[in-house]
Amino acid sequence: MICPKRTSELLDLHLAPFKDKDPAWEVGVSKIAGRGVMATRHLKRGEIIFQDSPLLIGMAAHEEDSLNSCSVCFKVLPDTRFMCRQGCGLPVCSLCSKKKQHKSDCDMFKSWGPNEPDVANSVIIRLLCVARAINLSKDQRDLIYCLQANLDNNHRTEVRNAAKCFKNFPTDKKLVEIMNRTVAVLRTNGFDKTTDRTTDNQEFNYRALYPLFGVMNHDCIPNSYYTFDEKTNNMIVRAAVDILEGEEITTTYTKLFTGNIARHLFLKMKKGFTCKCPRCSDSTEKGAFISGLYCRDTNCTGLVVPEITGLPHPNWNCLVCKQKSTHAQMMKSQDFASGAINAKANSNSLRTLVHYLNEKSDSFIPSSNYVVIDAKMSVLNRLAVAREDCNEELESSTKWRYSRDITQVMDKLGLGDSLLRTQLETQFRKEEERRAKKQQEQAEKQRQLAELEAKAAEADKLLAALAVE
Repeated sequence: MICPKRTSELLDLHLAPFKDKDPAWEVGVSKIAGRGVMATRHLKRGEIIFQDSPLLIGMAAHEEDSLNSCSVCFKVLPDTRFMCRQGCGLPVCSLCSKKKQHKSDCDMFKSWGPNEPDVANSVIIRLLCVARAINLSKDQRDLIYCLQANLDNNHRTEVRNAAKCFKNFPTDKKLVEIMNRTVAVLRTNGFDKTTDRTTDNQEFNYRALYPLFGVMNHDCIPNSYYTFDEKTNNMIVRAAVDILEGEEITTTYTKLFTGNIARHLFLKMKKGFTCKCPRCSDSTEKGAFISGLYCRDTNCTGLVVPEITGLPHPNWNCLVCKQKSTHAQMMKSQDFASGAINAKANSNSLRTLVHYLNEKSDSFIPSSNYVVIDAKMSVLNRLAVAREDCNEELESSTKWRYSRDITQVMDKLGLGDSLLRTQLETQFRKEEERRAKKQQEQAEKQRQLAELEAKAAEADKLLAALAVE
Protein backbone atom coordinates (compact mmCIF):
# COMPACT_ATOMS: atom_id res chain seq x y z
CA MET A 1 0.00 0.00 0.00
CA ILE A 2 1.29 3.48 -0.87
CA CYS A 3 2.12 5.52 2.24
CA PRO A 4 -0.87 7.66 3.32
CA LYS A 5 1.58 10.32 4.56
CA ARG A 6 3.21 10.74 1.14
CA THR A 7 -0.21 10.79 -0.51
CA SER A 8 -1.33 13.52 1.92
CA GLU A 9 1.77 15.61 1.17
CA LEU A 10 1.14 15.47 -2.57
CA LEU A 11 -2.57 16.21 -2.11
CA ASP A 12 -1.72 19.24 0.02
CA LEU A 13 0.43 20.57 -2.83
CA HIS A 14 -2.33 19.94 -5.35
CA LEU A 15 -5.01 21.57 -3.18
CA ALA A 16 -2.86 24.54 -2.09
CA PRO A 17 -5.01 27.05 -4.09
CA PHE A 18 -7.95 26.31 -1.76
CA LYS A 19 -5.86 27.22 1.34
CA ASP A 20 -7.91 25.17 3.79
CA LYS A 21 -6.29 25.90 7.17
CA ASP A 22 -8.50 23.49 9.08
CA PRO A 23 -9.33 20.62 6.70
CA ALA A 24 -12.24 18.39 7.61
CA TRP A 25 -10.47 15.35 6.16
CA GLU A 26 -7.25 13.39 6.26
CA VAL A 27 -5.89 10.38 4.42
CA GLY A 28 -5.65 7.31 6.63
CA VAL A 29 -5.77 3.53 6.70
CA SER A 30 -9.20 2.32 5.65
CA LYS A 31 -11.23 -0.60 6.95
CA ILE A 32 -12.80 -0.87 3.51
CA ALA A 33 -9.66 -1.10 1.38
CA GLY A 34 -6.13 0.30 1.65
CA ARG A 35 -6.28 4.03 2.18
CA GLY A 36 -9.30 6.22 2.57
CA VAL A 37 -10.44 9.74 3.41
CA MET A 38 -11.33 10.16 7.09
CA ALA A 39 -13.32 12.90 8.84
CA THR A 40 -11.17 14.92 11.26
CA ARG A 41 -14.22 16.33 13.03
CA HIS A 42 -17.97 15.86 13.23
CA LEU A 43 -19.55 16.85 9.91
CA LYS A 44 -23.16 17.93 9.65
CA ARG A 45 -25.46 16.84 6.86
CA GLY A 46 -25.02 19.19 3.89
CA GLU A 47 -21.67 20.60 5.10
CA ILE A 48 -18.88 21.03 2.53
CA ILE A 49 -16.15 18.48 3.27
CA PHE A 50 -13.61 19.52 0.63
CA GLN A 51 -13.10 20.98 -2.81
CA ASP A 52 -10.95 19.31 -5.44
CA SER A 53 -9.62 20.51 -8.76
CA PRO A 54 -8.94 18.29 -11.78
CA LEU A 55 -5.33 17.19 -12.11
CA LEU A 56 -6.18 16.10 -15.63
CA ILE A 57 -9.21 16.96 -17.75
CA GLY A 58 -10.17 16.59 -21.40
CA MET A 59 -12.99 15.70 -23.73
CA ALA A 60 -14.49 12.24 -23.20
CA ALA A 61 -14.67 11.78 -26.95
CA HIS A 62 -16.28 8.69 -28.40
CA GLU A 63 -16.80 7.77 -32.04
CA GLU A 64 -20.53 8.55 -31.92
CA ASP A 65 -20.01 11.97 -30.29
CA SER A 66 -20.00 15.36 -31.91
CA LEU A 67 -16.31 16.30 -31.92
CA ASN A 68 -16.56 20.05 -32.53
CA SER A 69 -15.82 21.19 -28.97
CA CYS A 70 -12.75 23.22 -28.02
CA SER A 71 -10.11 21.00 -26.41
CA VAL A 72 -9.28 23.75 -23.89
CA CYS A 73 -12.51 25.54 -22.87
CA PHE A 74 -14.86 22.76 -24.10
CA LYS A 75 -17.25 25.21 -25.77
CA VAL A 76 -19.14 23.89 -28.79
CA LEU A 77 -17.71 25.36 -32.01
CA PRO A 78 -19.26 25.95 -35.44
CA ASP A 79 -19.61 22.81 -37.55
CA THR A 80 -16.80 23.81 -39.91
CA ARG A 81 -13.22 25.09 -39.57
CA PHE A 82 -12.83 24.19 -35.89
CA MET A 83 -9.59 22.21 -36.22
CA CYS A 84 -6.30 23.76 -35.15
CA ARG A 85 -4.56 25.32 -38.16
CA GLN A 86 -1.14 24.33 -36.84
CA GLY A 87 -1.80 20.68 -37.70
CA CYS A 88 -1.98 19.12 -34.21
CA GLY A 89 -5.26 17.31 -34.88
CA LEU A 90 -7.18 19.02 -32.05
CA PRO A 91 -10.31 21.20 -32.22
CA VAL A 92 -9.78 24.62 -30.64
CA CYS A 93 -11.51 28.00 -30.58
CA SER A 94 -9.79 31.16 -31.75
CA LEU A 95 -9.31 32.47 -28.20
CA CYS A 96 -7.87 29.26 -26.75
CA SER A 97 -5.57 28.74 -29.76
CA LYS A 98 -3.36 31.47 -28.28
CA LYS A 99 -3.35 30.14 -24.72
CA LYS A 100 -0.45 28.38 -23.02
CA GLN A 101 -2.43 25.17 -22.49
CA HIS A 102 -3.15 24.71 -26.18
CA LYS A 103 0.40 25.63 -27.18
CA SER A 104 1.67 22.83 -24.95
CA ASP A 105 -0.88 20.36 -26.34
CA CYS A 106 -0.31 21.50 -29.89
CA ASP A 107 3.48 21.24 -29.76
CA MET A 108 3.26 17.72 -28.35
CA PHE A 109 0.69 16.32 -30.79
CA LYS A 110 2.17 18.13 -33.78
CA SER A 111 5.57 16.55 -33.04
CA TRP A 112 3.88 13.14 -33.11
CA GLY A 113 2.50 13.83 -36.59
CA PRO A 114 -1.24 13.11 -36.79
CA ASN A 115 -2.13 11.08 -39.88
CA GLU A 116 -5.08 13.36 -40.69
CA PRO A 117 -4.56 16.64 -38.80
CA ASP A 118 -7.54 18.36 -40.44
CA VAL A 119 -10.06 15.66 -39.52
CA ALA A 120 -11.52 15.37 -36.00
CA ASN A 121 -10.58 11.95 -34.63
CA SER A 122 -12.23 10.73 -31.42
CA VAL A 123 -9.21 8.55 -30.55
CA ILE A 124 -6.81 11.51 -30.69
CA ILE A 125 -9.14 13.88 -28.84
CA ARG A 126 -9.81 11.27 -26.14
CA LEU A 127 -6.07 10.65 -25.70
CA LEU A 128 -5.43 14.30 -24.86
CA CYS A 129 -6.50 13.94 -21.21
CA VAL A 130 -4.03 11.06 -20.84
CA ALA A 131 -1.21 12.68 -22.81
CA ARG A 132 -1.37 15.82 -20.67
CA ALA A 133 0.15 13.74 -17.86
CA ILE A 134 3.47 13.89 -19.73
CA ASN A 135 3.74 17.65 -19.16
CA LEU A 136 2.85 17.55 -15.47
CA SER A 137 5.44 18.33 -12.80
CA LYS A 138 7.22 15.49 -11.01
CA ASP A 139 5.05 15.93 -7.90
CA GLN A 140 1.90 15.85 -10.01
CA ARG A 141 2.99 12.67 -11.79
CA ASP A 142 3.92 11.14 -8.43
CA LEU A 143 0.37 11.91 -7.28
CA ILE A 144 -1.01 9.94 -10.24
CA TYR A 145 1.19 7.00 -9.26
CA CYS A 146 -0.13 7.25 -5.69
CA LEU A 147 -3.68 6.55 -6.87
CA GLN A 148 -5.12 3.09 -7.26
CA ALA A 149 -4.79 1.65 -10.77
CA ASN A 150 -6.46 -1.43 -12.19
CA LEU A 151 -3.57 -2.85 -14.21
CA ASP A 152 -5.48 -5.51 -16.13
CA ASN A 153 -4.63 -6.87 -19.55
CA ASN A 154 -6.57 -4.14 -21.35
CA HIS A 155 -5.20 -0.96 -19.80
CA ARG A 156 -2.58 -0.58 -22.58
CA THR A 157 -5.11 -0.89 -25.40
CA GLU A 158 -6.04 2.80 -25.54
CA VAL A 159 -2.49 4.01 -26.05
CA ARG A 160 -1.76 1.27 -28.59
CA ASN A 161 -4.82 2.26 -30.63
CA ALA A 162 -3.92 5.94 -30.42
CA ALA A 163 -0.40 5.22 -31.68
CA LYS A 164 -1.88 4.12 -35.01
CA CYS A 165 -3.27 7.65 -35.52
CA PHE A 166 0.21 9.26 -35.56
CA LYS A 167 3.28 8.93 -37.78
CA ASN A 168 5.83 9.50 -35.02
CA PHE A 169 4.15 8.31 -31.83
CA PRO A 170 6.59 8.12 -28.89
CA THR A 171 8.51 4.90 -28.44
CA ASP A 172 10.24 6.01 -25.27
CA LYS A 173 9.22 3.42 -22.65
CA LYS A 174 9.00 6.02 -19.88
CA LEU A 175 6.52 8.21 -21.78
CA VAL A 176 4.42 5.25 -22.86
CA GLU A 177 4.40 3.95 -19.27
CA ILE A 178 3.22 7.33 -17.97
CA MET A 179 0.30 7.26 -20.40
CA ASN A 180 -0.57 3.62 -19.70
CA ARG A 181 -0.52 4.21 -15.96
CA THR A 182 -2.70 7.30 -16.37
CA VAL A 183 -5.25 5.30 -18.38
CA ALA A 184 -5.38 2.69 -15.61
CA VAL A 185 -5.84 5.35 -12.91
CA LEU A 186 -8.58 7.09 -14.90
CA ARG A 187 -10.40 3.81 -15.43
CA THR A 188 -10.21 3.05 -11.71
CA ASN A 189 -10.80 6.46 -10.14
CA GLY A 190 -11.57 8.96 -12.88
CA PHE A 191 -14.66 10.36 -14.55
CA ASP A 192 -15.67 9.59 -18.09
CA LYS A 193 -18.83 11.33 -19.27
CA THR A 194 -21.08 10.13 -16.43
CA THR A 195 -20.88 6.50 -17.51
CA ASP A 196 -21.24 5.22 -13.95
CA ARG A 197 -22.58 7.95 -11.71
CA THR A 198 -25.89 9.34 -12.95
CA THR A 199 -28.52 9.00 -10.26
CA ASP A 200 -27.06 10.60 -7.17
CA ASN A 201 -24.64 13.32 -8.27
CA GLN A 202 -24.34 16.09 -10.81
CA GLU A 203 -23.63 14.93 -14.34
CA PHE A 204 -20.12 15.50 -15.66
CA ASN A 205 -19.51 15.46 -19.40
CA TYR A 206 -15.73 15.26 -19.53
CA ARG A 207 -12.90 12.88 -18.80
CA ALA A 208 -11.10 13.95 -15.67
CA LEU A 209 -9.07 12.91 -12.64
CA TYR A 210 -9.76 14.45 -9.23
CA PRO A 211 -6.95 13.18 -6.94
CA LEU A 212 -8.53 13.59 -3.50
CA PHE A 213 -11.81 12.16 -4.73
CA GLY A 214 -9.77 9.32 -6.24
CA VAL A 215 -8.58 8.30 -2.76
CA MET A 216 -12.16 7.93 -1.49
CA ASN A 217 -13.46 4.40 -1.19
CA HIS A 218 -16.75 3.07 -2.47
CA ASP A 219 -19.90 2.28 -0.52
CA CYS A 220 -23.23 1.35 -2.10
CA ILE A 221 -24.85 3.73 0.42
CA PRO A 222 -22.34 6.61 0.38
CA ASN A 223 -22.22 9.25 3.11
CA SER A 224 -21.19 12.05 0.71
CA TYR A 225 -22.17 13.48 -2.65
CA TYR A 226 -20.56 15.90 -5.08
CA THR A 227 -21.33 18.75 -7.46
CA PHE A 228 -19.20 20.71 -9.92
CA ASP A 229 -18.55 24.41 -10.37
CA GLU A 230 -19.50 25.01 -14.00
CA LYS A 231 -16.94 27.78 -14.53
CA THR A 232 -13.88 26.05 -13.05
CA ASN A 233 -14.93 22.38 -13.14
CA ASN A 234 -13.82 22.17 -9.50
CA MET A 235 -15.53 19.46 -7.49
CA ILE A 236 -17.40 20.22 -4.26
CA VAL A 237 -17.99 17.27 -1.92
CA ARG A 238 -20.68 17.55 0.78
CA ALA A 239 -21.82 15.32 3.63
CA ALA A 240 -24.96 13.39 2.65
CA VAL A 241 -25.60 12.51 6.30
CA ASP A 242 -24.04 13.43 9.65
CA ILE A 243 -20.51 11.97 9.73
CA LEU A 244 -18.71 11.30 13.00
CA GLU A 245 -15.10 12.26 13.66
CA GLY A 246 -12.82 9.44 12.52
CA GLU A 247 -15.48 7.92 10.25
CA GLU A 248 -14.49 7.18 6.67
CA ILE A 249 -15.96 9.45 4.00
CA THR A 250 -17.29 7.36 1.12
CA THR A 251 -18.65 7.84 -2.37
CA THR A 252 -20.31 5.51 -4.86
CA TYR A 253 -18.88 4.16 -8.10
CA THR A 254 -22.23 2.79 -9.26
CA LYS A 255 -25.78 3.87 -9.91
CA LEU A 256 -27.77 3.89 -6.70
CA PHE A 257 -30.88 2.24 -8.12
CA THR A 258 -29.20 -0.91 -9.40
CA GLY A 259 -29.70 -4.34 -7.88
CA ASN A 260 -27.08 -6.15 -5.84
CA ILE A 261 -26.05 -8.58 -8.58
CA ALA A 262 -25.66 -5.91 -11.27
CA ARG A 263 -23.62 -3.69 -8.94
CA HIS A 264 -21.44 -6.63 -7.92
CA LEU A 265 -20.67 -7.51 -11.54
CA PHE A 266 -19.92 -3.91 -12.48
CA LEU A 267 -17.53 -3.38 -9.56
CA LYS A 268 -15.79 -6.69 -10.16
CA MET A 269 -15.37 -6.23 -13.90
CA LYS A 270 -14.77 -2.48 -14.13
CA LYS A 271 -13.18 -1.59 -10.79
CA GLY A 272 -11.52 -4.87 -9.86
CA PHE A 273 -12.93 -5.46 -6.37
CA THR A 274 -15.81 -7.11 -4.54
CA CYS A 275 -17.93 -4.82 -2.39
CA LYS A 276 -18.79 -6.13 1.07
CA CYS A 277 -20.80 -3.19 2.35
CA PRO A 278 -23.96 -3.78 4.45
CA ARG A 279 -26.22 -3.27 1.45
CA CYS A 280 -24.36 -5.88 -0.61
CA SER A 281 -24.54 -8.30 2.30
CA ASP A 282 -28.32 -7.95 2.59
CA SER A 283 -30.40 -9.80 -0.03
CA THR A 284 -33.35 -7.46 0.64
CA GLU A 285 -31.15 -4.33 0.31
CA LYS A 286 -32.34 -2.97 3.65
CA GLY A 287 -35.95 -3.76 2.80
CA ALA A 288 -35.93 -1.77 -0.44
CA PHE A 289 -36.13 -4.97 -2.56
CA ILE A 290 -34.57 -3.31 -5.60
CA SER A 291 -33.64 -6.74 -6.99
CA GLY A 292 -36.92 -8.34 -5.91
CA LEU A 293 -39.12 -10.32 -8.30
CA TYR A 294 -42.41 -12.16 -7.83
CA CYS A 295 -42.43 -15.80 -6.80
CA ARG A 296 -42.85 -18.22 -9.72
CA ASP A 297 -45.51 -20.16 -7.77
CA THR A 298 -48.84 -18.69 -8.89
CA ASN A 299 -50.35 -19.47 -5.49
CA CYS A 300 -47.72 -17.41 -3.64
CA THR A 301 -47.57 -13.62 -3.38
CA GLY A 302 -44.03 -13.48 -1.94
CA LEU A 303 -40.95 -11.76 -3.29
CA VAL A 304 -37.92 -13.68 -4.53
CA VAL A 305 -34.42 -12.35 -3.80
CA PRO A 306 -30.91 -13.68 -4.54
CA GLU A 307 -29.61 -15.81 -1.67
CA ILE A 308 -25.92 -14.84 -1.85
CA THR A 309 -25.37 -11.46 -3.44
CA GLY A 310 -21.59 -11.82 -3.70
CA LEU A 311 -21.85 -14.49 -6.37
CA PRO A 312 -22.46 -13.66 -10.05
CA HIS A 313 -25.15 -16.35 -10.54
CA PRO A 314 -26.72 -17.15 -7.17
CA ASN A 315 -29.82 -19.15 -6.45
CA TRP A 316 -32.94 -17.16 -5.56
CA ASN A 317 -35.21 -17.77 -2.58
CA CYS A 318 -38.85 -16.79 -2.00
CA LEU A 319 -39.22 -14.98 1.31
CA VAL A 320 -42.72 -16.45 1.86
CA CYS A 321 -42.94 -20.02 0.54
CA LYS A 322 -39.14 -20.59 0.56
CA GLN A 323 -39.24 -22.05 -2.96
CA LYS A 324 -35.83 -21.88 -4.63
CA SER A 325 -35.27 -20.78 -8.22
CA THR A 326 -32.19 -20.73 -10.40
CA HIS A 327 -30.57 -17.50 -11.52
CA ALA A 328 -31.47 -18.30 -15.14
CA GLN A 329 -35.15 -18.72 -14.27
CA MET A 330 -35.33 -15.38 -12.47
CA MET A 331 -33.40 -13.59 -15.20
CA LYS A 332 -36.07 -14.69 -17.67
CA SER A 333 -38.66 -12.96 -15.52
CA GLN A 334 -36.44 -9.88 -15.20
CA ASP A 335 -35.75 -9.74 -18.94
CA PHE A 336 -39.46 -10.12 -19.77
CA ALA A 337 -40.34 -7.23 -17.46
CA SER A 338 -37.52 -5.08 -18.79
CA GLY A 339 -38.54 -5.72 -22.37
CA ALA A 340 -42.21 -4.96 -21.72
CA ILE A 341 -41.51 -1.67 -19.92
CA ASN A 342 -38.78 -0.59 -22.34
CA ALA A 343 -41.12 -1.16 -25.26
CA LYS A 344 -43.56 1.33 -23.75
CA ALA A 345 -40.72 3.71 -22.86
CA ASN A 346 -39.50 3.69 -26.46
CA SER A 347 -42.96 4.47 -27.83
CA ASN A 348 -43.92 8.00 -28.76
CA SER A 349 -46.59 8.17 -26.08
CA LEU A 350 -45.54 9.23 -22.60
CA ARG A 351 -49.15 8.88 -21.51
CA THR A 352 -49.08 5.20 -22.51
CA LEU A 353 -45.92 4.58 -20.47
CA VAL A 354 -47.38 6.28 -17.40
CA HIS A 355 -50.62 4.28 -17.69
CA TYR A 356 -48.62 1.07 -18.07
CA LEU A 357 -46.53 1.77 -14.96
CA ASN A 358 -49.58 2.76 -12.93
CA GLU A 359 -52.02 0.06 -14.01
CA LYS A 360 -50.23 -2.87 -15.68
CA SER A 361 -46.61 -3.44 -14.68
CA ASP A 362 -47.30 -4.28 -11.04
CA SER A 363 -49.00 -7.50 -12.17
CA PHE A 364 -45.68 -9.00 -13.31
CA ILE A 365 -42.90 -7.00 -11.58
CA PRO A 366 -42.81 -5.37 -8.10
CA SER A 367 -42.89 -1.57 -8.02
CA SER A 368 -39.67 -1.67 -5.96
CA ASN A 369 -37.66 -3.32 -8.77
CA TYR A 370 -34.94 -1.16 -10.30
CA VAL A 371 -36.46 -1.48 -13.79
CA VAL A 372 -39.62 0.26 -12.56
CA ILE A 373 -37.58 2.88 -10.68
CA ASP A 374 -35.53 3.62 -13.82
CA ALA A 375 -38.72 3.93 -15.86
CA LYS A 376 -40.20 6.40 -13.36
CA MET A 377 -36.97 8.39 -13.43
CA SER A 378 -37.23 8.46 -17.21
CA VAL A 379 -40.80 9.77 -17.00
CA LEU A 380 -39.77 12.56 -14.61
CA ASN A 381 -36.88 13.52 -16.90
CA ARG A 382 -39.17 13.66 -19.91
CA LEU A 383 -41.76 15.73 -18.05
CA ALA A 384 -39.01 18.16 -17.04
CA VAL A 385 -38.51 18.89 -20.74
CA ALA A 386 -42.08 18.78 -22.03
CA ARG A 387 -45.56 17.55 -21.14
CA GLU A 388 -45.73 15.59 -24.42
CA ASP A 389 -49.16 13.94 -24.69
CA CYS A 390 -50.01 14.24 -20.97
CA ASN A 391 -52.60 16.77 -19.84
CA GLU A 392 -51.94 19.12 -16.93
CA GLU A 393 -53.71 16.92 -14.39
CA LEU A 394 -51.79 13.76 -15.41
CA GLU A 395 -48.49 15.67 -15.43
CA SER A 396 -49.08 17.01 -11.92
CA SER A 397 -50.24 13.71 -10.42
CA THR A 398 -47.37 11.78 -12.04
CA LYS A 399 -44.69 14.16 -10.79
CA TRP A 400 -46.19 14.01 -7.29
CA ARG A 401 -46.52 10.23 -7.23
CA TYR A 402 -43.18 9.28 -8.80
CA SER A 403 -41.19 11.80 -6.74
CA ARG A 404 -42.76 10.33 -3.62
CA ASP A 405 -42.14 6.72 -4.73
CA ILE A 406 -38.44 7.24 -5.50
CA THR A 407 -37.82 9.25 -2.33
CA GLN A 408 -39.37 6.44 -0.28
CA VAL A 409 -36.94 3.96 -1.86
CA MET A 410 -34.04 6.27 -0.97
CA ASP A 411 -35.30 6.43 2.61
CA LYS A 412 -35.46 2.64 2.85
CA LEU A 413 -31.91 2.35 1.60
CA GLY A 414 -30.80 4.93 4.15
CA LEU A 415 -29.55 7.39 1.54
CA GLY A 416 -28.99 10.94 2.72
CA ASP A 417 -28.76 14.20 0.81
CA SER A 418 -27.98 14.25 -2.90
CA LEU A 419 -28.86 16.31 -5.92
CA LEU A 420 -31.47 13.75 -6.83
CA ARG A 421 -33.14 13.95 -3.43
CA THR A 422 -33.18 17.74 -3.63
CA GLN A 423 -34.77 17.62 -7.08
CA LEU A 424 -37.35 15.03 -6.04
CA GLU A 425 -38.30 16.78 -2.81
CA THR A 426 -38.53 20.14 -4.60
CA GLN A 427 -40.76 18.57 -7.25
CA PHE A 428 -42.91 16.88 -4.60
CA ARG A 429 -43.34 20.15 -2.64
CA LYS A 430 -44.30 22.03 -5.80
CA GLU A 431 -46.94 19.46 -6.64
CA GLU A 432 -48.16 19.40 -3.02
CA GLU A 433 -48.54 23.18 -3.13
CA ARG A 434 -50.27 22.98 -6.50
CA ARG A 435 -52.66 20.32 -5.22
CA ALA A 436 -53.34 22.33 -2.05
CA LYS A 437 -53.94 25.47 -4.10
CA LYS A 438 -56.31 23.62 -6.40
CA GLN A 439 -58.20 22.23 -3.39
CA GLN A 440 -58.45 25.74 -1.96
CA GLU A 441 -59.74 27.05 -5.27
CA GLN A 442 -62.30 24.26 -5.43
CA ALA A 443 -63.32 24.90 -1.83
CA GLU A 444 -63.67 28.60 -2.60
CA LYS A 445 -65.82 27.85 -5.63
CA GLN A 446 -68.01 25.56 -3.53
CA ARG A 447 -68.29 28.27 -0.87
CA GLN A 448 -69.27 30.86 -3.46
CA LEU A 449 -71.76 28.43 -5.00
CA ALA A 450 -73.21 27.72 -1.56
CA GLU A 451 -73.55 31.48 -0.96
CA LEU A 452 -75.31 31.92 -4.30
CA GLU A 453 -77.62 29.01 -3.54
CA ALA A 454 -78.37 30.45 -0.08
CA LYS A 455 -79.13 33.87 -1.60
CA ALA A 456 -81.30 32.23 -4.24
CA ALA A 457 -83.16 30.33 -1.53
CA GLU A 458 -83.62 33.54 0.43
CA ALA A 459 -84.89 35.30 -2.68
CA ASP A 460 -87.35 32.46 -3.28
CA LYS A 461 -88.62 32.84 0.28
CA LEU A 462 -89.14 36.58 -0.20
CA LEU A 463 -90.94 36.00 -3.50
CA ALA A 464 -93.12 33.39 -1.89
CA ALA A 465 -93.96 35.77 1.01
CA LEU A 466 -94.81 38.53 -1.42
CA ALA A 467 -97.03 36.19 -3.38
CA VAL A 468 -98.96 35.31 -0.20
CA GLU A 469 -99.45 38.97 0.62
